Amino acid sequence: MTDLQELLASEIDALRSKRNKMLFVVANRYSLEDLRRNILQMEVPILNVNLLLSEQLRELPPERRPFEVGRILRSVVMQENKQIIFLDNIEYLFDRELKQNPIRLVESLSGNRTIIICWPGVFENGTLKYATPEHHEFYQSDNSYASYVIEI
Repeated sequence: MTDLQELLASEIDALRSKRNKMLFVVANRYSLEDLRRNILQMEVPILNVNLLLSEQLRELPPERRPFEVGRILRSVVMQENKQIIFLDNIEYLFDRELKQNPIRLVESLSGNRTIIICWPGVFENGTLKYATPEHHEFYQSDNSYASYVIEI
């Protein structure tokens, strides 16, 4: 097992005592390719959220899309026959058209499964951030999720 796999396994194990089984991974020292390779070596399925949602939402009228995001993701997660799922490429969740709170959405998925999320932004002062404040997709969590974040 690599150092990264040991670190991830330790963090996943620590989730057992938490209400929500979710882990936001912010890649600083390791590349995303290293992270994905290690996740695959741990035999954790990787779900490309952007691809899954864009394929399933494109047929729906824009006004229906926000209501289907949670259902689609829940269905895909449930279809996986694993206790741990890795969500990758989650940028579409920040699109204003979908009207989602990405962290709360993941929270709702993390009841019976452990959800690891590749966070596409930064972790600063105890908050997860995506984009810059002037960007239309800017998102910032409150600091109550800091214990669910690991920087690698």
